[in-house]
Amino acid sequence: MMLVILVSGVFGQLSCDHCGKNITGTYVTSNGQAYHEDCYSDHIRPRCDYCKEVIDGPYNILDDKKYHPSCLTNHILPKCDICGKPLEGSYQSDYWGNDYHIEHTHELPECSVCGRLICEQLTEGGFKLGDARAICSICNETAVTDNYSIESSMDNVLRLFTSNGITGFPNDIPISLVDKPTLKRLSQTYSENMQGFTDQNAQTRNGSVISRKSHIYILSHLPRIMFQAVLAHELLHVYLFEHDLDLRSDIREGFCNLGSEMVYKNTRSEFAKFRLQNMQASQDPDYGVGYRNMSELLYKKGWSYILENIGDIR
Repeated sequence: MMLVILVSGVFGQLSCDHCGKNITGTYVTSNGQAYHEDCYSDHIRPRCDYCKEVIDGPYNILDDKKYHPSCLTNHILPKCDICGKPLEGSYQSDYWGNDYHIEHTHELPECSVCGRLICEQLTEGGFKLGDARAICSICNETAVTDNYSIESSMDNVLRLFTSNGITGFPNDIPISLVDKPTLKRLSQTYSENMQGFTDQNAQTRNGSVISRKSHIYILSHLPRIMFQAVLAHELLHVYLFEHDLDLRSDIREGFCNLGSEMVYKNTRSEFAKFRLQNMQASQDPDYGVGYRNMSELLYKKGWSYILENIGDIR
């Protein structure tokens, strides 16, 4: 903005572009328009939209509003939820509504469960497990680490399954908590996102199956809701095994992910919403695309149709 102050005599044809009255004596021009000094000072001269004081030097514009640089920095710009300093330029935001400087993502570990950066300000701290997973204190509050939590989770999932017509599970399915290296060793299809695996063995005699045994392995220190979702997924693997159903991988994993979906939709917590959103956004051909296809079929047809026709779905 260029300001020119002229000292002159009487200008009969020059009028103020604010009040419309004739200008005599000293006047101010700004952006090609002329103003009485008082009109300019009281009505045209830029003022800070935060403190309302006159702006004499350089200023910042944000959302069509003008600010002193100090007012913008100290009062208008959002603050980093980790260090408290203003967030200028690009910054990072997480699902949980936390905003922070991008450099903090290189300085702090990320919770392997919820994705928050682990620090006192966001999660009240956290810790690393022996298998290098990082867990924040929020997720650790309900972490499944003992047999009682496993048994109660099993009861909850089976009740939920029963209410949807999914029954017939063996009574003695062992469930073991393991770390990532153990899960990787047990599963020959291991991926970084895997949280559970079901080992299945069938004994035969004269070509006929005489017994089936399943053993479920799940990562330790998963929050209770997530543990139950993983358990539901693995139990549906047991269901398929008990019914001797050998399905295409996208149908098999998509069907089993319906168990996780059932747990998360039944819980209705923000964490469950977060995990469900991750499932729905997955681009994995089996756990993502296959799941979405099965979820759409479930929405249209219901559980009875799925259970009666799972072997014929293509």
